[in-house]
Amino acid sequence: MAVHASVYEGLMGTTTKRFLHNDIDSLERILSKAKDEYQTKMVIIDGVYSQDGDIAKLKEIVEITHQYDGVVLADDAHGIGVIGETGRGAMELYNVLDKVYIITGTFSKTFGNVGGYLVADPSIVTYLKYQYRQYAFSASAPATVLGVAKAIDLIDEEPHWQIQLWKNINYFKQGLLDIGLKIGNTESAIIPVKIGDAHKNSETAKILLENGIYTNPIMYPAVSLKDSRIRMSLMATHTKEQLDKVLNVFEDVNKKLEIAEKFG
Repeated sequence: MAVHASVYEGLMGTTTKRFLHNDIDSLERILSKAKDEYQTKMVIIDGVYSQDGDIAKLKEIVEITHQYDGVVLADDAHGIGVIGETGRGAMELYNVLDKVYIITGTFSKTFGNVGGYLVADPSIVTYLKYQYRQYAFSASAPATVLGVAKAIDLIDEEPHWQIQLWKNINYFKQGLLDIGLKIGNTESAIIPVKIGDAHKNSETAKILLENGIYTNPIMYPAVSLKDSRIRMSLMATHTKEQLDKVLNVFEDVNKKLEIAEKFG
């Protein structure tokens, strides 16, 4: 249920069933009921979830979906280049790259470009080229998208960036925890500081921005009313000095607004 908003938009007009977030028992209950009712059963998930930064239980999801003659579509926009031994994302982490029916993602994260991609059997790709309205009636990609090819090569050619990114992630997460802030179950470069109170969330974002720190204040309807948070995405190029500055401002904010104690 925590999939990106684009998934919900893409499913408009189709028959959908929702299972609880990363809950395998909930997924199996739905698949068992739908087994003989629908010819096509597709489970659509994110590899890395965009708001909490946690990772889908891909191995279990793929196994249970296949047991009920279903297929899996995984969007790994936030996993590619970050997760997995060689940066192939959450599917590499769980060794299911060859078991996911369709893989989608964006060029706007790790690849630093515009547009997106879909990986599937050639017959599926050909079908979508002629039947997918958003593809058929969109303008051509700009020439700059050619830079994506080099960005893909760099994941293999310069693995030290992924290593440095994880050093930053681990350092920053520990710093937030030391302050007493709530960061949920994040397992990626997406790090939410959960505040809960929408007013304090906005005030926190304001103070951060006044100190030269840009973050995403996330509130309803992107998340539930009581789940407001400051969402951050780390990069390998962030320096320790920059991370320390953010941590120092969060510490000051906590003293002023007591954000570490608000979220239950």
